Amino acid sequence: MSNLTPLNTPPATPSIQVSPTTAPVTPTTARPLSRLASTPPITADSPVTRDPQRLNTPDLTVPSSPLPPGELSPVSPGLNRPRGSGRARDLLRKHYGLGVAAATGSLKSRDPMDLDSPNFDAKAYYEHLITTATLPELLKKENELMLEIKQLDGERQSLVYNHHHELIAASDTIHAMKTRAESLDVDLDKLMSAFSEISRLSAEVAVEPHD
Repeated sequence: MSNLTPLNTPPATPSIQVSPTTAPVTPTTARPLSRLASTPPITADSPVTRDPQRLNTPDLTVPSSPLPPGELSPVSPGLNRPRGSGRARDLLRKHYGLGVAAATGSLKSRDPMDLDSPNFDAKAYYEHLITTATLPELLKKENELMLEIKQLDGERQSLVYNHHHELIAASDTIHAMKTRAESLDVDLDKLMSAFSEISRLSAEVAVEPHD
């Protein structure tokens, strides 16, 4: 045991103590200044600059061509107006002697299958309807015709009522005018006698011209 030689051990590496407050510093690159930082502050004397990109961009919230206040947008020509209003307007034009509206052309007035045409043929229309339409279509057409008949009756009653009211108002006006005219007869007689007296006096004071 005394003859064993001790093993060569490597020398101990001294430990390095790192301070807890120190941290590894990583190299950073300098960042360029932002656009806002390079922009000078805006004052009252600064010129107003406009971004051309904002000027060229249309604003979707504001209409491009707003209508003036109080004016309604025009009705699209593709929309069809109800038939009842046009028929009532034609009746009023006929009553006051203004003629039929220009919307009813010559081709429409000569069509025997048109319900609004003066040349309407009820028998031909009926035969064509029962031979070409199905049962649901016939029921739908019946409902449409009944609705139009009720609308026409209501329009006719309103026309009669309106004209009856106008006739009553006209008769009341004529009666009031007649009453006032009768009360004016006495004043007119006095006025005529006064003019006669004026004429007589003017004839008496008239001097004949000398030669």
